[in-house]
Amino acid sequence: MRDALVQFIADSFIASAERDGFNGTPASLLLEAVQDEQALRDALGDIVGSGQITAVFSSQAENMHIKRFPDRPVVEQLQMLKTEPLAGTCLYPTADVVKSRTDVSLWQDRPFTQDLLLAAPQLGYRAFELGVLERYVNDPRYVIHFADYMGRMSIGEEAHADNHHPDRDKIYLKSFGLGFAPDRRPFVVAFLRYLATLTPQHQQYWNSYTADGDIRMSEPYFRSSIEGNFWSNRSIRNAIVEEMRLIRELSKAIWGSSLFRDLPVGDVPIDLTSFLRPTRENFNRFVMALDKMLSDSIDVRFFEGKVALERETERRDGKVVVSRKGTLTLLEEWLGTEVSWWDPQAFREVVIEPLREVRRLRQKPAHGFSKDTYSSEFDEKRKKLLWAVFNSLSNIRATFSRHSDAVAVQIPAWLDGDGIDVF
Repeated sequence: MRDALVQFIADSFIASAERDGFNGTPASLLLEAVQDEQALRDALGDIVGSGQITAVFSSQAENMHIKRFPDRPVVEQLQMLKTEPLAGTCLYPTADVVKSRTDVSLWQDRPFTQDLLLAAPQLGYRAFELGVLERYVNDPRYVIHFADYMGRMSIGEEAHADNHHPDRDKIYLKSFGLGFAPDRRPFVVAFLRYLATLTPQHQQYWNSYTADGDIRMSEPYFRSSIEGNFWSNRSIRNAIVEEMRLIRELSKAIWGSSLFRDLPVGDVPIDLTSFLRPTRENFNRFVMALDKMLSDSIDVRFFEGKVALERETERRDGKVVVSRKGTLTLLEEWLGTEVSWWDPQAFREVVIEPLREVRRLRQKPAHGFSKDTYSSEFDEKRKKLLWAVFNSLSNIRATFSRHSDAVAVQIPAWLDGDGIDVF
């Protein structure tokens, strides 16, 4: 009887896997073959104890018909088999049982689907080197949505509708996230259930970027994807955006107009995320995006009537050349006259210099050619620059918030805490 039960459970699971279902067998179905409920429970207990099947229970799983998480300890499964309703119990073969009953090599062109065939949990995840995404980022046929900790991607509507476009490339990855090694190096992580939906060619491509080592899912991605809980975005990039929003509100409350224009809402540009490899080219892309977000968002109209918008320079021939001042020059001049800084030199170093450094770094690639190189130093430079920019804006915001006309603007406590994620 026990062999027959294992055969039935394994055959049902394999047949479901061939339909991309990977569903377990409800224990109540087995009562048709074993009409004595206690005898069935005893037999299932023996099979679970022998390592041939595992059990998922509706009292502990949102959907017992798919194995979302790793198996419970065998001792716990055996105890629950004695008391849980058979209609609330679903059974799955173990990897060894599947291997003994089907040719798993037929699935080797789909490595992540093969993992599910071998009864891996659907919300098990795999980690990948950051380079895995660049193929899609650089291909205009794909649409990729990025947030700070996660993203999703798919083939674009036009390419999907094009019959001349290869079906192998018409893919959709519902979700991917950010993971970290113990030394805080970033990686891409994705759940097996989503990876298994990729075509064989793209599964093999992703598999070639598989990363080794103890790579853990970032906490915000875990909370939203596994626990289904709300999470607070406390990334350094989002903190910079929040500081700019507050400076905009504070300047409007105090001087009647906003220092910064409204920032566009929606997806985060990939150049400002941690999903790119640490190369010189990607660092330059990051700097350009950061500078556009910062100095390009300064509204020149704010300075009208506050400081001179133009400068006059006398040439050697005596003629006077009139030129417009840059936004960072206007900001420095206005802050230097509007605010009585305790230490003017510290003001320039802490508040102005980081913004000018971003501008200098942006202009550097435009004045020459440089060989693209890969180095973890670019990742450290990126994080250091982000923190310096945040510190600059935080000082401006803190100074504005002490103004008597700024009392109505509420400052989120997390911006002045130590919980900001710098990655």
